[in-house]
Amino acid sequence: MKKILALTDFSRNAAHAIEYALSLAPLWQTEALTLLHVYEAPVLFQADPSGGMNPEAAPGLINYALITEQSEAIAESSRQRIHALREELAAIHPSLSITTEVTEGLLGDVVNERLKTAGYDLVVMGIRGKSGLEKILIGSNAIKAIEGIHGPLLIVPDQPTDRIPKKIALASDLEILSDTTIRQLEQFVMQLPVNELQVINVNMNPADPVNQERISAIKAQLRRLNVVTHFQQASNVEAGLEAFVSQHQISLLTFIHHERSFFGQLFHKSVGKQIAWNTTIPVLRLKG
Repeated sequence: MKKILALTDFSRNAAHAIEYALSLAPLWQTEALTLLHVYEAPVLFQADPSGGMNPEAAPGLINYALITEQSEAIAESSRQRIHALREELAAIHPSLSITTEVTEGLLGDVVNERLKTAGYDLVVMGIRGKSGLEKILIGSNAIKAIEGIHGPLLIVPDQPTDRIPKKIALASDLEILSDTTIRQLEQFVMQLPVNELQVINVNMNPADPVNQERISAIKAQLRRLNVVTHFQQASNVEAGLEAFVSQHQISLLTFIHHERSFFGQLFHKSVGKQIAWNTTIPVLRLKG
């Protein structure tokens, strides 16, 4: 992980995510960290001279001059805050090249452009709330805003239990992994003090010959990561993963988001029942 892109909205959660990434940076021999703040232009209205409602029934007229003024003010304030953050982090990590960027736009679009042009190995962001894993898996406003990010995405909850992951699990539906996914997993895991990669599958029969072949294939693909496979039976996949994380004291959960997989569907799924993800572990989301 030579180059890391850390997203910040200057919140406590973003700060915790950046601290978490920096705790791993020496192990990854990270050379550069970029702090990125993306803001959207304000939409401001002024009263409609005709009486408050224009023919399209909008509440007023868009004041483009005021939008420009406010946007410039937001940008300047953000530049001051991100510069102060950089100075603070640079004092603690003098050997790390830390740069900053403040830009207007849509978060996902901006991040993908930077991934394409600057070649970052990892994107890091924070997430609010105790049910971080639930939000990541089934979607939330924060996740929906960045679910289109193409590169590896490390999502860090407010208070991760372990600064250095001791046990990493890969939630798997036993699909064959792409070469890109294998490379990303190896790049993330191999320089950490983790002896095994725990591969967890929920509610599939390990005695099924087809599943046995898939297990053998995944072990062969991830042979450099010393895979240990687990099968969990549960009322649903979410409950099974929750139980496994707790029982095996997992420090970090990885899942691969490809559209046709269970996790790809779950990522977009809208559910009424809240899942009790009372956990504090980070999640690494890869795209297959």
